[in-house]
Amino acid sequence: MNFTNRVLTTTQDKIVPKVFDNFLSDNFVTFRFVGNGKKWVGETLKFPVKIGKNTLGGSFSGLDQHSTDAVETRTNMSYELKAYEIPVAIPGLDRLVNASEAQVINLVKTEMESSAQDGMDDVADMFYSDSTGNSGKDFEGAANLVDDTTTVGNLSRTTYPTLVSSILDFGGTMTLTKLATVFSGASGGSGAKQKPTLIDSDETVWDLYESVLSPTVTANYNAVGLPVVTRSSKGAIPNGQLRGSSGYTSLIYRGVPWVADEKATSSVLYMFNENYYEWYGINDPDMTQPNFGSSIDGALAEIPSKYAGLNWSGLMKPVNQYGTVGHIYLFGNFAASQPRRHGKGEDITGV
Repeated sequence: MNFTNRVLTTTQDKIVPKVFDNFLSDNFVTFRFVGNGKKWVGETLKFPVKIGKNTLGGSFSGLDQHSTDAVETRTNMSYELKAYEIPVAIPGLDRLVNASEAQVINLVKTEMESSAQDGMDDVADMFYSDSTGNSGKDFEGAANLVDDTTTVGNLSRTTYPTLVSSILDFGGTMTLTKLATVFSGASGGSGAKQKPTLIDSDETVWDLYESVLSPTVTANYNAVGLPVVTRSSKGAIPNGQLRGSSGYTSLIYRGVPWVADEKATSSVLYMFNENYYEWYGINDPDMTQPNFGSSIDGALAEIPSKYAGLNWSGLMKPVNQYGTVGHIYLFGNFAASQPRRHGKGEDITGV
């Protein structure tokens, strides 16, 4: 409706004091891994892995001689420290005007939060990549950490076949049998720690799985509601137990939550074992570790924990401009210490 100046000159516009994120994709899986990050230590991140068996043991009797040969059964996987940066630039006049009594939303705080979320959106793209982007400077990604041919942790899967992940081409059709093949291939017997803990796909594949569930299971979901996963939950929980945490809807396969992520690779599902697939971050002691708040309401309103490797340079004044600029950094890398405990299903387009 077009009001006259009689109204416009006597009525103040109302701006809701929160910015709503209508752009970024819901990249919950990246947020979960970075949000539960572990501390990076050392110039490279090394995992001693067993790649063979000592075959010199055996039964004996009497004074049979025993072997005294040393057998090499281990080697090191290693991951390089990598870094990401995104700037936060605030023109001085913008900041000056925003600091007046007319302020509804803090400009500096909102720009910092917005840039942090934009940065996490970039990192989510890297999460599903093969780490070759930007001349190999990108973080390690699921495309090579969960694979059967590429090098992982600077070790060749051809040389060390125990590093091969459970991979299956679905040939266009999702079935429970094919899901079981990937899951069982990534599992080590019945040990709870030796099986996938999180299944991830885009919404299309997620919907396909829902369609193959039995009518009884689907009816139960409709009656009691879908379970949810939070950043820190070990498994799916009832929606009513969120208690203030951000919940993300999940389906269940063999007791494991299956979530949809808009950044996930099309027609692909991943089965991650989070005991052996993690983010390691490191903090710069000369910077601050920001705790971004709640000016922006969106998929990434909760920003990660102290071991995320998220660092803030602080705002600095250029020598020849009226304004300030700062940089948000993310230091660390994704690492898979047991690639064989993860699985991937490819070419999933129907049921």
